Amino acid sequence: MIRTRSRASLVVSLLMTILVALSPMERTTRTSCTILVGAANPSNINDPMEMGEQMAMQYTQQLETILQLTEAPIDTTNSRKSILNKGQKAFDDALQIFPDETLPHAHALFAKLCVKMEEYKRSLELFDEAIRRASLPLEAYKESTRDKDDDDDDDSKQIPQDILEAEPLVKQLILERNRAHFSHLQASIAKWDNANNALYSGGIPPETSPQDPLSVIEDQLRVFPNPHPQSLFDKASFLVLLLDSPLDAEEEDGDNTTAKAWLAHDVYTKAQTWAFGAYTHGKKRGLAGGKPCSGKESEFGVAIGGTGWSNYALESKPFQSTPSSSDGETKSFTGVVTLQNVLVSGKDAVISGYGSNCQVYVPHRYVNLADNIPLVTSWESSVHEITMGDNPLWSTYIPSNDYTAYGGKIRKDDNGNDVLKIPDPKPKSAKGGLDSVVLLTGYASDNYYHFVAEVLSSLVMMKDRIDEALSASNDDGKGNAKDVILIPNLQHEFVEGFLRLMLPNAFVNGKPSKHLVQWGATRRNTNTTSSKYLTPHPIAYVRRLHAAIWDQPKDAPSPVAGAAHCLTPSPVLIAMRQAVWDAVDNTRIGNGKKNSKFRVIYCPRATSPTRSLKDEAELLEKLRETVTGLGGDVILFEKAKGDNSTFASTKSPLEFVIDAVELFRSADIVVGVHGASLANIAFSKPGTRVIELGFEGLPQASHYRHISIALGLKHVDVWLEKDSRSLGATQVKLRAGGVQKVFDSVVDGLQDASQSHHEL
Repeated sequence: MIRTRSRASLVVSLLMTILVALSPMERTTRTSCTILVGAANPSNINDPMEMGEQMAMQYTQQLETILQLTEAPIDTTNSRKSILNKGQKAFDDALQIFPDETLPHAHALFAKLCVKMEEYKRSLELFDEAIRRASLPLEAYKESTRDKDDDDDDDSKQIPQDILEAEPLVKQLILERNRAHFSHLQASIAKWDNANNALYSGGIPPETSPQDPLSVIEDQLRVFPNPHPQSLFDKASFLVLLLDSPLDAEEEDGDNTTAKAWLAHDVYTKAQTWAFGAYTHGKKRGLAGGKPCSGKESEFGVAIGGTGWSNYALESKPFQSTPSSSDGETKSFTGVVTLQNVLVSGKDAVISGYGSNCQVYVPHRYVNLADNIPLVTSWESSVHEITMGDNPLWSTYIPSNDYTAYGGKIRKDDNGNDVLKIPDPKPKSAKGGLDSVVLLTGYASDNYYHFVAEVLSSLVMMKDRIDEALSASNDDGKGNAKDVILIPNLQHEFVEGFLRLMLPNAFVNGKPSKHLVQWGATRRNTNTTSSKYLTPHPIAYVRRLHAAIWDQPKDAPSPVAGAAHCLTPSPVLIAMRQAVWDAVDNTRIGNGKKNSKFRVIYCPRATSPTRSLKDEAELLEKLRETVTGLGGDVILFEKAKGDNSTFASTKSPLEFVIDAVELFRSADIVVGVHGASLANIAFSKPGTRVIELGFEGLPQASHYRHISIALGLKHVDVWLEKDSRSLGATQVKLRAGGVQKVFDSVVDGLQDASQSHHEL
């Protein structure tokens, strides 16, 4: 009764529902009540039936007003406050016109308006009252039939029409309330995030904890009848943050921490499983490629890592440096695969099957499918119905609440809810189609670590193919090669810098080659970011896609045990480092000078919104005093303001990355809190000592320890104080004796460096 219908249909439906529900005696009685409150004029209407009809018409007119407000745009003319005030008046008038305890319509519609206005607490109160009112006929009917003879023939019982209508109405109102409750909880999480961003520029302040939003997410998962993929992903992310919390006395053992780390990993797995179910359910609705999945259920799913991708690939070519086992078989797949007829979608460039092919390809369990591929999440269906069946009550999940996602259009479903209809990117000649793509973007590619360890590694593994495509370009930026290269946005200066370094032909007359296709949102205006895929959630059909992919290690490198996160194989990192060194050596910008002094590179985070080191001033003072006394230099790696800085902000992107590579290549010791700057140790020479100020209980933060092991560096862990905020903390602190441990490790490292310099 509260579904969105035509205006005339709604009025007639409500009018008939109200009048049919009243017996002649009830109509007279309730009309009299209405006359007392002035809703109708007794001097003009004497017939109770006619008076009841007028009351019903006036009642539905007020509901019509609320409906119009629900669909009205929120702008300068119709502010939230103005719309809500008008809705409140129409709601009050409706109750005054027809004060019937069994009519839930006004409460239900005004509740939906409150949801639109983000007045969630008020909407829950209204939904509760609407549910109570709609349940009254059911309760009365049950009461009236409770004392009847149990031997009565069930077939002889006539269930009144209003009772038949009441049950589905109550169910629908409960579902609407659940949706409002879910949004209410989501607003609470957003409020927590916004407060931290406003006060601490993105970090989690000491007085708060990820446990706060985690408890809200747990409530969300209880409200949603089936696990919601985005809530599951959020839960896993907060569980990871909490891994380095101070442990209770009875929990002070590594096994417990390891178990918690694997629990978080399992929740990520569950998030992807439910996201895939919601994705295949959406395929039934014609979203993003359309067509129901074909074949047996076992023939499609989420393909994870190199082996998973290669099993479905049209072609797969192992990387030549992949180590082999004694029996000649590779231990895991590392190489280049070619997939056919796929879609690339979302900011992380997630690959999914086109048409009836429902395969989804991800490099690891940490990809948020719910924020990358179109999903249909259902409040009503079981997992079997979501994956295999069909249910008319459904809603589309809109990534990050971005209503322009995938270039779709908003429409209304049968319940009046916003639904995002995703257009089908047509193959080949149609807009959005690409014939052959080399993939150089993916999970979190706008993050410096992921770009260095994964994008640069992929570039090196596929460099011959990329060079072939780019060499077809001439001075006019035109070429004949069919491949295009999907890259992260050039708005990130390190992306432009490394592409200019590694792919000189990628830019023609200062502008990107036509073979470069940027992927994702644009945050700043620049002359180098011309691309049709610069949208928050792009989507494109690809006939052939070439990607470098590898299997992830199962466990994080010791001494921290637990699930690994985004680790590139050693042979690939070694090849990437050498390729970057060669590119720097071939430029005219690099000075090529060998340093004669010891070099200690320190990576500060004083200007970062997260993980600034409380002991940094003391540590730097001691480092400078010690290193200078031994004839060395302490160099701060930061992009400081001022033209005289080693890493001045006025340097070009190419100059910046070359200076960074040369600096870390020349380093004897690198010191820093766990953070993106440490990704530059991927360019350090074997034997370089890396002193990471990191997290003892967080195996998902083992990136730099892995790079050190893979590239022959000497990694030293100095633990930070345990903190429930871990990676999200605004400020971190070394444990007692931590400054001295860093100092002692630096002295040992300088002794090793002294021997090396002497040998040179």
